[in-house]
Amino acid sequence: MGWTVGHRAILRERTVEDHCLIGILATVMDGAVLESNVMLGAGSLVPAGKVLEGGYVWMGTPAKWVPPLTDQELEFLTYSAERSASLKDRHRELT
Repeated sequence: MGWTVGHRAILRERTVEDHCLIGILATVMDGAVLESNVMLGAGSLVPAGKVLEGGYVWMGTPAKWVPPLTDQELEFLTYSAERSASLKDRHRELT
């Protein structure tokens, strides 16, 4: 479970499901939904209320889908989310 968020991304009142990767400087506006296994490109904008279907890379302003994710890319989303959660837990233990 979990997701990976790039530096300086802005996440407003939104829903992000498991194994998503949100790129650096991406913006997700109010009421937007990122379904499981979404990869959102750096600098992309998800408008208010938009639903991003899982299993795709989304890029642009506004975000539009590009070809489906490969099996290898889907595996990376799971790895990245689990690694981020592990680092969070480790940091919590050290503070």
